[in-house]
Amino acid sequence: MRTPVSILLAALLCCAPASAQDDAAPEPSEDTPTTETETVEEGQPRYLAAIERELTSMRVRGAQCEAADPQRARCEFTARGITTGREFPVRMVYSDRTDTVYLYVERFLTVPADGQTTNAVLRRLMELNWTLLLGKFEWSPTDGEVRIAMLLNTDSNFDRRAFRGAVRAIEQLADRYYNELDRLVRGQSE
Repeated sequence: MRTPVSILLAALLCCAPASAQDDAAPEPSEDTPTTETETVEEGQPRYLAAIERELTSMRVRGAQCEAADPQRARCEFTARGITTGREFPVRMVYSDRTDTVYLYVERFLTVPADGQTTNAVLRRLMELNWTLLLGKFEWSPTDGEVRIAMLLNTDSNFDRRAFRGAVRAIEQLADRYYNELDRLVRGQSE
């Protein structure tokens, strides 16, 4: 004979949600990221640990990161161009204040404001900016520094795929355009 308690217990056991019946949740991966909230070390920016993990898992050479304060961090590494063989110094500034990760190739080129080829180089940089979907060229008229830069937003989460894509793309863009732009700066035609 079934009692009301045994019927209730049987109903609870047979109708429990699948997540309660599973012994172990699947491991996080590119296709199934973790849904848990990450714990943040005291005094560290929110996604600094995730950035370091991604750089490590991508096997980025010489990646070093450090917190500047509880809301900002800096990372740096060297990207080596496949076609140019050139090493590009990549810097990354992460901020919880602006919810951004700003990646750039430092001193990609130097184009003095009063240089003979400056107008031609700046024109070409603007043409390239018009065509680029990810990234942009920046120029400082004070010291002539040209950067390749990318900006990722982290306002709602840290998108691992977008981060990996940006790290790969900044290296590829530097490698792709360095020879052409360097020749242009030096006043040489192709």
